[in-house]
Amino acid sequence: MNFFVEVIGTFLEVFSLIFFLIAFLGIKFSKVKAQFIAVNSIGVASIMLLKLTTNFSHAITFLCSFLILFILGSLIFKISFSAAFISVVLGLCILLLGELIALLFLGNIFDVISFLEAYSFKKMFIALPHILLINFISFLFIKYKLSFIPLTIIYKDQDDFFYKKSGPKYIILTCVTMVLIIVVAFTISYNLFYLQQTNSSILFITVVSIIYLLFFSQIMLKHKSERLEKLLEKQHEVEIKRYFQVIKSQRHDFIHHLHTLYGLIAQQKFQDTEEYIEEVIEDVRKINEVIPIHHPAVSALLLTLKQQAYTKNIQMSVIAKDNLAHIPCKVTDINRVLGNLISNAMDALTHDKTQDSWIEVLIELEHLSNEYIFTVTNSGEIDSHIASKLFNNQFTTKSNNHEGIGLIATKRIIEKYEGMIYLETTSNTTAFIARLPAMKKNKAI
Repeated sequence: MNFFVEVIGTFLEVFSLIFFLIAFLGIKFSKVKAQFIAVNSIGVASIMLLKLTTNFSHAITFLCSFLILFILGSLIFKISFSAAFISVVLGLCILLLGELIALLFLGNIFDVISFLEAYSFKKMFIALPHILLINFISFLFIKYKLSFIPLTIIYKDQDDFFYKKSGPKYIILTCVTMVLIIVVAFTISYNLFYLQQTNSSILFITVVSIIYLLFFSQIMLKHKSERLEKLLEKQHEVEIKRYFQVIKSQRHDFIHHLHTLYGLIAQQKFQDTEEYIEEVIEDVRKINEVIPIHHPAVSALLLTLKQQAYTKNIQMSVIAKDNLAHIPCKVTDINRVLGNLISNAMDALTHDKTQDSWIEVLIELEHLSNEYIFTVTNSGEIDSHIASKLFNNQFTTKSNNHEGIGLIATKRIIEKYEGMIYLETTSNTTAFIARLPAMKKNKAI
């Protein structure tokens, strides 16, 4: 009976902590069901084995259990150790806070100490409040999408400016704060209910500290996320400036064209002059095609990428059947999705010299499904082995030190808006299709 009760209690706490990790980081549960079951199974088995085979103190067992869970969470969910550490520690803080409040409340009704010392199902009644509390908080995170941790921390994109400058300092500060609160809360709980020593001032400080952690740490995370968004906007401003540089370079090239035309006319080579003018007009038309997009930043990005494709002898066309005026997404997110997909297509074609290279970008609103659809198609077929791994964390076909975060980041952005991305291939084409829910009743989904 004692063993059975211990297993059930361990399972409930491990389940609640891992569920909180998923909710806090904004990971869609439907995408990680198998990993969730694996972490819970291995976690419960490992912790029970630790309890049965060692004579560690309660504090040491608690610490070892924490290490097991955050390492398993990081490895199986393929997230950074920092993100897993923060999530598990915050979950433990909530469990301790819930346990402390429950024991204080229930202590006024019956003898809590006797319940804690009795290995029976009565002990499960004591554990129920803090289990319900953490699962309720997890539900709130999922329902209202309260995850503010940037993807660069969750997936450790070390090439990102935010991660290099602010990420490590913020993670260290947060982790130290959480560890201190856990130590204080654990000590107070142990003193109150095992040594029966009461210190109301320390108890008050502990509760206030945990409340601070739960609410103000989220404000800090949101602030950091907003800074990251501003950084992305600045990057896209750079892309716009780059486009204007292209225009300036074209103006400079026209001087050479005028000299050439003057020389041809002076030699009365009118047929050559006509052919040269036609070539110049065709080149300018290909580069400076007007793209009917509502957002100037998106148009600038597409035109810049089109210029890059032209310099790589890749024919790129953009078909915009909708101007995206009402798409419920941030402009920075639209640019990140389109930019990553088009850049990936260009990278694939750069290494493929066997045929004429082309890219087609189709932007449309499908009224039947009420979805915006971005389709980026390029010539050439992708290897089936590579296709099966494209959306794996940090998988890349590039030979340089690229972190392989592009498609994963794109997928996360699309899923943030309840959309989806998938790959379609034929014998001679490869297409990435991103579908994003459209606006309903003047509100973003």
